[in-house]
Amino acid sequence: MRRVAVLLSALLVVACGDGDGGSAATPAGEPPGSPITADLTVPPGTVLLGAPFPHAGGTEALLLVDGDPVAAFGDLVDQVRAAGLEPLTYHPDDDAEPAACQVADVTYPDATGERWPLGSDDLPDGPLALECETHAFGPDGTRLDLNLLVSERPDPYLSFVRVTEAHDSPSSPLPGMEAAAPTPSGESPVTPPPVPDDLPGPGDPIGAPFTPSGEEHRLLDGYELLAPAVRPTCTTGGFVAVVRGTGGQSTADAVGAWAEHLGDESFAQVPAPGSDDTATIGGVETRQVVLSGAGAGTVTVTGAGEYVLLDRCND
Repeated sequence: MRRVAVLLSALLVVACGDGDGGSAATPAGEPPGSPITADLTVPPGTVLLGAPFPHAGGTEALLLVDGDPVAAFGDLVDQVRAAGLEPLTYHPDDDAEPAACQVADVTYPDATGERWPLGSDDLPDGPLALECETHAFGPDGTRLDLNLLVSERPDPYLSFVRVTEAHDSPSSPLPGMEAAAPTPSGESPVTPPPVPDDLPGPGDPIGAPFTPSGEEHRLLDGYELLAPAVRPTCTTGGFVAVVRGTGGQSTADAVGAWAEHLGDESFAQVPAPGSDDTATIGGVETRQVVLSGAGAGTVTVTGAGEYVLLDRCND
């Protein structure tokens, strides 16, 4: 297993003028250059939310994009290549050039609409989104996934990169539909909107509008939400978010509280075999709990120090 570089951060929310007499939240977290994994660091134009979340199976991290999203993702692709891995992208269309990024005309959370290659001259007027993905496989069974989603629409707020490194991963499930991913470059057609200054407080729903119908996952007392939730990788509903304990909770207790809350709300209450993993990695206490349920999907709660990564994925 690769050694995971863990660097905890404090994320402050500072109000700044927006030029119209109002205010917008300006997050400040671990800056560019801070470690995410043994091979990746925070790229320019992004902020690491909370901390990397290492666990027995790998590492998760959520980055907020507050600069040029094309440059940020391009920097990560170059880092993957510099680590000796080949960045890949799914490429089922042999008549088109492989591309890590697409421009989308979509209405989230439905994510339906037309898509164009990055750099296209035929983009429509109105708010757009940028969607980028690449993945790579290491010789030691490591799989690395990078996914960027930045939308110009302020509601729901979407301006994130998700990093997932998995150990002992199987080989590619679609080897005939992959191509080398070029480093994206050029002017970004999408500018991230200001971070909302009205984040949910204790008792408020934190997963809307991405959670499945009937679920209202709420912010527990003693925690703060670091940024708006992002939609999950599954297409049937859920959310991903990072929270910080403000009451001196231990990592183990924080993960337990959130696993119980999310599991009860989603009926995903059955622990996966061997999924409750507690360790000290890089001098930091970590714990991960994975829950599931018949027809309910999964809940994965991962803690690192005072931070907790919440991942609800409907079946």
